[in-house]
Amino acid sequence: MAKAPQGVEDLNFEQLGDQQLREVMARVKEALQARFTSRVQEFREVAREAGYTVALHKIGKEEGRQSRRQAPQEDRRRGVSPKYHNPDNPQQNWAGRGRKPKWVEEKLASGSSLDDLLINRTVPQEMAGSAEMPEA
Repeated sequence: MAKAPQGVEDLNFEQLGDQQLREVMARVKEALQARFTSRVQEFREVAREAGYTVALHKIGKEEGRQSRRQAPQEDRRRGVSPKYHNPDNPQQNWAGRGRKPKWVEEKLASGSSLDDLLINRTVPQEMAGSAEMPEA
């Protein structure tokens, strides 16, 4: 008669086939699940007697204060008005921040200065006069 193993170290998993190992794993999983369920039930009963309830959540799927998503906040950064434009193509603008666009690099290499690329921001006379207070 074969001697029953005394501990996990005595088990020889190398002699078991793949299907047998899967069966062992399934039985171990069932045994652990049964133990877990009975312990949780005992804990719930103790908690209920003390006037509490117990809620379990799977790790990573917690529902509660910490996991509530906040509404996405609006991007409060303001757009920056362009300062420079390409005289050859007025659709190409640059605000003067960050890396210089290729067209700016090309203009500077050809001898232009940044002042040559500035957008003309003169205010028309009609608009300038309308800002004054009318005389009473």
